[in-house]
Amino acid sequence: MLRVSPYGDADAVVQLLTEKGGALAALAKRARASTAKRTLILEPFHTLAVELSSTSGELSLLRTATIATARTALLEDGTRLELAGVATRWARALLPPKVPEPEVFAGLERLLDELAVGRPQAVLAFGLLLLDALGYGLELSGCARCARARPAGRAAFVSGVGGGVLCESCRRGVTIDAPLISGSALDALTEDRWAELAVDERPLVDRVVREAIDHRARAVGARLVP
Repeated sequence: MLRVSPYGDADAVVQLLTEKGGALAALAKRARASTAKRTLILEPFHTLAVELSSTSGELSLLRTATIATARTALLEDGTRLELAGVATRWARALLPPKVPEPEVFAGLERLLDELAVGRPQAVLAFGLLLLDALGYGLELSGCARCARARPAGRAAFVSGVGGGVLCESCRRGVTIDAPLISGSALDALTEDRWAELAVDERPLVDRVVREAIDHRARAVGARLVP
């Protein structure tokens, strides 16, 4: 579940990321009424089993929603909750409606599982996965502008707005604030976006990923708001 918005006196509009149908919105009738708890459990960051039916309008109808995979440990930590909220906002802002994105669905499930066991760095991996899946992936193995290869082990300046690594030649005369990230971190992420990074590298990669997603969200007219 990506978001729940009140609708009328007792209904709600629920934004979901589904495994087969992609991102979609559904009307949950009487979701905010006490009697709805029997068939509609709309709690964030768990995996839900839902029953949907089509309607003549743009919204599907949410008939039932129950918890398929619970992540109670995640709900008990404020930092983990905040990061889970960041990831769901990214998905809500960037995913086109009703386009199946099974890789993103699986990635979001993995992220929530990782957060539940106390691995906050996983949000960076999910951000990289989301950008890759939508065709906006950051180039880390070579220059995003001239395609010049980055030698293994060499540190490089990386820009979220610029699309990834910027070689020295392409950085000249360009006013892009790009952090210098170590070659070991770039090599690790090129090989496996879920790789464990050194503590001092994480804020730099986090900055680049957030910058790239914010830039893409602005380009498609989306807002990264709660």
